[in-house]
Amino acid sequence: MSKYLSQLLILVLSVIAITIANVANANSSELDLSDYDADVAALLLEYQGQDSYSRPIVPSVLVYKETEQASTYVDFKRGLILVETRTKAQLKEAVVQVLLTQIDPTIIDAQTAEDFGLISKKKKPFFWGQVLDRDGKAIEFEWRASRYADGLVAKSKRVNSRFQVAIHMVKEHTTIAGNKYINYARSASRKHGISTDLIMAIIETESSFNPLARSRSNALGLMQIKANTAGRDYFNLIQGYKHTPSSAYLYDPAKNIEVGTGYLKILSSRYLKGITHPKKREYAVISSYNGGAGNLWKSLDPRGNRTKALARINKMTVSEFYWFLTHRHNREETRNYLKKVSSRQKKYL
Repeated sequence: MSKYLSQLLILVLSVIAITIANVANANSSELDLSDYDADVAALLLEYQGQDSYSRPIVPSVLVYKETEQASTYVDFKRGLILVETRTKAQLKEAVVQVLLTQIDPTIIDAQTAEDFGLISKKKKPFFWGQVLDRDGKAIEFEWRASRYADGLVAKSKRVNSRFQVAIHMVKEHTTIAGNKYINYARSASRKHGISTDLIMAIIETESSFNPLARSRSNALGLMQIKANTAGRDYFNLIQGYKHTPSSAYLYDPAKNIEVGTGYLKILSSRYLKGITHPKKREYAVISSYNGGAGNLWKSLDPRGNRTKALARINKMTVSEFYWFLTHRHNREETRNYLKKVSSRQKKYL
């Protein structure tokens, strides 16, 4: 009996030791952000805890490159590019690369970090107009990018054994980024009868116009499409055949916007059919794009009864229904999501 107790005691102590070690490792991996500027610290805090094979929790943040020698992050929402390297020579090279890079999802695998930095002479750089040099000029050619990088490197600071620069985009960076995709949104709008302003507001809210956005739940691209739900519904109900789109397909901006807009149409004409007022149906579509139609029904009826939920919606005024969705929907994220999308629609009218 004492032999078994001894073995049990050893096992318990081993588990405790492993737990303590894991906690210690977790604590040691936490970033000391005290030496960073506020916006840079906020970006790094969002990225903390993700391994090199993961994407950031926030879809608006793109990891360009992350190696022992260099790291490059782009925060599309804040309009910030952060570059960190071991040496100043590497820092200049990394800055030039990101300024001249072409982020083209049709030719670049979003999971292959080494592919980023590809410089194309066929098109303007992806960040053209979003970053201006010391003369207030858009950076298109290598000589201008190199000169701009020299100025940044000269003022770079060393943080945690790395040289670092933060490149701030222009104030209008979101508008400039959105203009790349407006024609795709207009085309999808005409095809599916969904307003362009709604499409653009959802893209801005979902990804901040990051075409390679990827969430923790594997929602992809500009409109954050989940391949096995919205993607599958699009092909089944609109294209007329069963298919689950690939990651490469959903990283293509035109295809992503087509699928996302098609799914908005499915929500409006199928899942939310029965909401008679067009504005109330639009609010319901926005909420359901984020939280699902099922959660909408559950917010209105304890048992999620669709018929009873529809009756309640149709009795409300437009303003009453908006208030309900932004105050009584069962998901806080969805309550805030509707506020963001509806307020941003005005920018694209």
